[in-house]
Amino acid sequence: MGADDVVLQIGWWGDMGSAKQKGIKTYGLSPYRQKPMHGLMRSLIFNGSKRTMQQLPYIAPPLMFFYGVYYWAKNKYSYFNSKQGHFDHLVHEGTIKPGQYERPVVTPLPH
Repeated sequence: MGADDVVLQIGWWGDMGSAKQKGIKTYGLSPYRQKPMHGLMRSLIFNGSKRTMQQLPYIAPPLMFFYGVYYWAKNKYSYFNSKQGHFDHLVHEGTIKPGQYERPVVTPLPH
């Protein structure tokens, strides 16, 4: 018996060419009888809060870091676009010597 004597019994998809199977029962439920949203709110409240608390140590540090970067950049931007920021930049460039002019003092306008 060599490699040429092998006969493959494989038929179409899933049909392995063997004897018919007996005694196998399958059951199903119609999609119209299912309740896909049954218990959704209850599981969302309890399981959702549990999962959120489990993931918080992984999410909170990056959020706090990037909020800190955002807060720093926003303050830096507002400083650079203020009179004081422009004045300090001119002093830093050397266009104005320190003490040559008074530093601008911004006072709120009376209403």
